[in-house]
Amino acid sequence: MHKLVPLKIVMICVALAGIPTQPGLAQNASADRTWGLGTITHFNLPVSNLGDRFDGAPLIGLKWVYRHDRITYDISCIYSNFPAGKIEDQTFQWIFDGLAYPSPLAASKIQFVGLLGNLQRVVKPFGHFAPYWSVGAGFIHFEHQITDLVFPGQNIPPLDYNFIYSPDPEKSTSLTINLGGGIQYFITPQIGLALDVKYNFIFGYLRPMEAWLLEKVSPIQLLNVGLGFTYYFAK
Repeated sequence: MHKLVPLKIVMICVALAGIPTQPGLAQNASADRTWGLGTITHFNLPVSNLGDRFDGAPLIGLKWVYRHDRITYDISCIYSNFPAGKIEDQTFQWIFDGLAYPSPLAASKIQFVGLLGNLQRVVKPFGHFAPYWSVGAGFIHFEHQITDLVFPGQNIPPLDYNFIYSPDPEKSTSLTINLGGGIQYFITPQIGLALDVKYNFIFGYLRPMEAWLLEKVSPIQLLNVGLGFTYYFAK
């Protein structure tokens, strides 16, 4: 059996040699002029006043990529849905007595659909890795809906929990810009896996809700953190 040990070691070494660990893989890959297709899987985190209304939710997307030297351009379609917010558990102040009351049937949601263009600039590739910064712009369509709130303008006690209302939905298609950065790992010259972060400014707004002590949201701000997968085709 001891004669098999060296053979096993040789086989393992041969197998490891087949993994693309050669130096300069990121440099060689980024030097090609090529295009690719990819996916986006991020966590979408509301920032600033939007964080008072919603927790985080997944963001998914598809992208078309063109790469030349250290510059990468991509066009991406993204979608993110927040099926529930914080107002469900939040109280409002009834102006009649100044006390706080819940809305037991309240529900809220917001969703985003966007078409974005991004530019990435590789800073200094090393080995398999290509760190980069990025800027982008595009358009985001969002829809915000709140339903079944107890009407806070009642002036006859006791408070009637069956007197409910639903504010008009807020819908808009707005300009958005983003700034970010990340690092891409080239599994092979054709396959890249990126970890990136983007901070998004959407130039739309959500109306204030004074009874719930919620301020106007403008601009809408979101932080995306997650992974991107890209397959690069031949030149």
